[in-house]
Amino acid sequence: MHEQKYELEKEINHPVLKYPNSLDNALVVVSNLIARATTKWTLEETKMFLCMVSKVKTRDKDNWVTVSKKDLAEKLGIDATNKPKMREMFRKMVSKSFIDFDGETEDDWMSGVLLISIKSTKKDISVQFNPTYLPLLDQLSSHFTEFYLSSVLDFNHMASYKLYVYLVSWAKYIIGETEKAIIPKNKIHQAFGLKETDYWRNYGTDNAKFDWKMFETKVLNPAIQEINELKDCDMHILGCDKKKDGKYVLGYEIEYVFVNEEGFMK
Repeated sequence: MHEQKYELEKEINHPVLKYPNSLDNALVVVSNLIARATTKWTLEETKMFLCMVSKVKTRDKDNWVTVSKKDLAEKLGIDATNKPKMREMFRKMVSKSFIDFDGETEDDWMSGVLLISIKSTKKDISVQFNPTYLPLLDQLSSHFTEFYLSSVLDFNHMASYKLYVYLVSWAKYIIGETEKAIIPKNKIHQAFGLKETDYWRNYGTDNAKFDWKMFETKVLNPAIQEINELKDCDMHILGCDKKKDGKYVLGYEIEYVFVNEEGFMK
């Protein structure tokens, strides 16, 4: 009986302390160019990049950003003790950071790598950003896209994430204010992170035809559903209308709203 009492007192006197995650309430701010750009990252690699970008203001003089491995693992739902896997994941993120920026015409474009190097200690992981593109990651230029990291970490599909970021990049972040965005036909693949050849029948021939029904079934509708159903996502899509000129499809008009933590308008 005395032993039980002692164990109970010891448990009360030595509570388990939970330290805050350095990525809690993290805000991601990137240029619209990067938000809408095409990359070769998987969804998991994209989330890793966003975690590092959210801390870009903490970079040192050589543009290294350092984040706790434990905090990253917690946010990304990965095993921090599996060191070889974490190393490989970050190596892939850095090696695949090549990005294409499209301008107003086919002649206006720029390409390069966003990340240069990576290094690790027992507790932390660091990535080095390319100084050429820091103005697109640190609010040093105009036209920025910003969103909370927590709003995108639970996405299971790249199309959902890409649609969310595309819509955010066209909107002002105002809770409860309805926004509308047009996704023209020639931007659909970019907006949803698809390959140029996806959902085309007879691609590259005179008989090429985009399969709208399959695209909506496999990509558009599931992306909208996931955005609307995720508890931590701060966006709700109210409607999606296909715009036509006779039989010719011009694209989609999407109406959406930002919601607060209580799910305003959800």
